[in-house]
Amino acid sequence: MSKIRNLRLALALAFLLCPTRAWAHAHLKRSEPGAGSKVTSSPQWIRFWFTERPELSMTFVSIKDAAGNVLALASPESDRSDPFLISVRVAQPLPAGRYTVAWRTAASDGHPSHGTFSFVVLTDAIVPGNGPVGQVAAGDTLRSANASPASSTSPENEDEADAASSITNSLARAFSFLGILVLIGATVFRALVIRGARDVDVALRARMEQRAAILGLAASVVVILSAGARVFLMSEMMSAMPEMHAISTTEMAMHTRWGFALRLELGAVLVALASFALALRRVRGAWFVATIAAILLAVTPALAGHAAASPSFTSLMIATDFLHVLGGASWLGSLLVVMVVGVPLCLTCEGVARWSSISSLVNSFSRIALASATLVVVSGVIASWVHLETLSALWQTAYGQVLLVKLFFVAIALTIGAYNFRRVQPMLSNEVGSARLRRSAVIELGAGFLILLVTGFLTGISP
Repeated sequence: MSKIRNLRLALALAFLLCPTRAWAHAHLKRSEPGAGSKVTSSPQWIRFWFTERPELSMTFVSIKDAAGNVLALASPESDRSDPFLISVRVAQPLPAGRYTVAWRTAASDGHPSHGTFSFVVLTDAIVPGNGPVGQVAAGDTLRSANASPASSTSPENEDEADAASSITNSLARAFSFLGILVLIGATVFRALVIRGARDVDVALRARMEQRAAILGLAASVVVILSAGARVFLMSEMMSAMPEMHAISTTEMAMHTRWGFALRLELGAVLVALASFALALRRVRGAWFVATIAAILLAVTPALAGHAAASPSFTSLMIATDFLHVLGGASWLGSLLVVMVVGVPLCLTCEGVARWSSISSLVNSFSRIALASATLVVVSGVIASWVHLETLSALWQTAYGQVLLVKLFFVAIALTIGAYNFRRVQPMLSNEVGSARLRRSAVIELGAGFLILLVTGFLTGISP
């Protein structure tokens, strides 16, 4: 028990000691005017280049003079040629003096960030010529005025999103992953595991299907509650910066890529919820609809995570993340259903039927687990290669360090799974083998839960 407590403490410290900057996603890479720069004339535009694609509808900018007066700015505009660029037109000439720019945005994966920087106008402003709104010339006044390297420096005094809020948001995502994993696991259990278990009789299969449907209902509720928590936390984090225009939940849900993923997730899980309820009443086709909804749910983490915000190979990353979730849920999710639903029901059988049912059920699951674990490893390698770019990033970046923790628990789960396949599975013809299976499965599922917990934190750290 002391070792487990020490491990938990080490994990908590590892997460809390990560630099605050690592928790936000759309970092401000550079700006024009640059942070701390001095420009010789009033800028017509303020431009922001982010490390990930920002959501235009969740981007707000304000500017104050040295006296604290808020000056007028036009609405932020995106650039078709550069998805990482946001431009804001200055609505009035700026006299000589120091100005402070405050910004707030969120990446397409829904993670908010904000910050401030300042610049100095050296001479009194000259009214710029009237040009078309939104037109950005390659050699405009701002670029010519900012001949110094300071125009492309990183922002100073950047105040990223609160780490505690990000941790809470990551926990909400972890529970969302847990619900999705169990929900998909219930459909895989019914569609593949039970059908492959030839020694399980018809009556026992029907009871297993009913209990799997109950587990699917509970998982659906977890996903719905987690989605609500994520919306609330997102709204709180986006409203944390003072003097910024508040964004409503409706705006976030209806006018962002993150909101689209959330709507798809809620739509799919509500269909799954209704389907599991109908499956309890043995309505024909209910399980088929639940399976389709589960497949849709498997793609939603990719659309609301790192994959959708990836600056390169976006389609590949979304497909890879989808397969990663589907593989993990087919492996660990169906294992949970086997141990919570399948094995306990098999133990209610009498005589030889008890052990033959357990053996048949576990053998059927093992074939699926082997293929699913392979899919998890291959898709994980591809995603890590794209996100990290270099091997040294595994130990030199916060993202890589947390990924190493996840890989450690994945290795534990794979090792226990291999042990079950090689040593425990051949012994399932008696009580000793069944007891060993339960013990090793608890460890494997425990490692799986830690994988989900670490994954929730991993989604809150910029690659």
